[in-house]
Amino acid sequence: MGEQRLTSQVCCGCACLCDDIDLVVRDGQVVEAANVCQWGLARFTGDKKYGAGLPRKRCRGPRVRTGATSWSPTHLEGALDAATEILAKASRVVVYGLCQLSQQAISALLDLRRGRPTLWIPSEGPLWETALHIYGQHPVPMTTLEEVRNQADFVLFWGANPLRSCPRLPARYALFPRGRFTERGQEDRRAFTVDIQHTEMERITPLLVVRPEEEPELVAGLRAAWEGRSDPRPSGVSPKEVKKVLQALEQSSYRVFFAGRGTTHNEAGGALLEELCSWVEELNRQAPTFFMPLASDFNTLGFIRQFVTCGGLSRPEWSLEGDVRRWEPRPGDVLLSVSGDCFWFLTEQQKDSIGRLSIPTVAVSTYETQTTAEAQVVMDVGLLGIDTSGDAVRMDGVGVCVEHIRTADQPSDVEIFQQWLRLGP
Repeated sequence: MGEQRLTSQVCCGCACLCDDIDLVVRDGQVVEAANVCQWGLARFTGDKKYGAGLPRKRCRGPRVRTGATSWSPTHLEGALDAATEILAKASRVVVYGLCQLSQQAISALLDLRRGRPTLWIPSEGPLWETALHIYGQHPVPMTTLEEVRNQADFVLFWGANPLRSCPRLPARYALFPRGRFTERGQEDRRAFTVDIQHTEMERITPLLVVRPEEEPELVAGLRAAWEGRSDPRPSGVSPKEVKKVLQALEQSSYRVFFAGRGTTHNEAGGALLEELCSWVEELNRQAPTFFMPLASDFNTLGFIRQFVTCGGLSRPEWSLEGDVRRWEPRPGDVLLSVSGDCFWFLTEQQKDSIGRLSIPTVAVSTYETQTTAEAQVVMDVGLLGIDTSGDAVRMDGVGVCVEHIRTADQPSDVEIFQQWLRLGP
């Protein structure tokens, strides 16, 4: 196979979908990588994200369970036949994952389930379920990551730790890089983080730590102080810290609010995001101000966009659930886990219910996971941007074409779902 030097490759390590990755590929394996973060490097080399040099175990091929601990290897057609038979008996199919599929695969999967009872649970659902509801009331604008780099002089991360979810976001777009109107990089930007605990973000931005139950009050207090309706004294944060945020906001001309999963980790998450979006909507009347949900899975917005566009929110046979831990297994359910490890996030009570109700699982996965270990049918799939090609959508809504870097034996996600679609229900 020899050695290849590839430039400007797209990394599917997170929703930034960085397109400036340079690789050296030798005999189908990535041996060198430039402009890549820890997450991206792990994806290209097949290692665990936080375990340098610890390889992830690839899925060992399509198979069908024949006993409690026994499997029968098969080919893709055999696995699809077995999965089709299982789904045909379902009163409802619960589809988990979705946010690491290509656009083409998502489209085929939506067609496969059209007209059939389906509960959709995207892996990045907790944040986006709330955001979708709020967007209907407060149509806050989004901007592109390039415009963040070029113009943003005020950046606020609320309940977000991009160093863990999108590691290159601060370095390539939001904090450090020089842009057209931010020529001095970090010196031309004022950035803050609000979170319920101390995180690595306090190394690169001032960090305002607040108790979860006080977050909505902090937003309301900041907003009231900004409007001159009260002194800047929201509980949980010192007036001095609040004044710094308000002064930076007043001096800014282009503002970006990044909201992360942390905003949904308490019962007041919906109220918090609604107040935040309402304030962004008001600020945008004075100067360009944008709201950006911060997802880590690389095609989260791609799934949300297709689901909404095809009328998924209004289809009576479909429902969208933001948190897999809120799924209540019931008789007749079938779990379809696609490019995500559903069992990793399930509660013990849910796992007990799956066993007690004999709910079968079908897994489409690149790696061996807790879900593949429990599934009745397993299909291996190539990794987008490594083994297969396809389209994806960045966190800011920009479409990206992702090219493969080697020829693989595993089918692509779109090949699996298009072939499944031809088989029928």
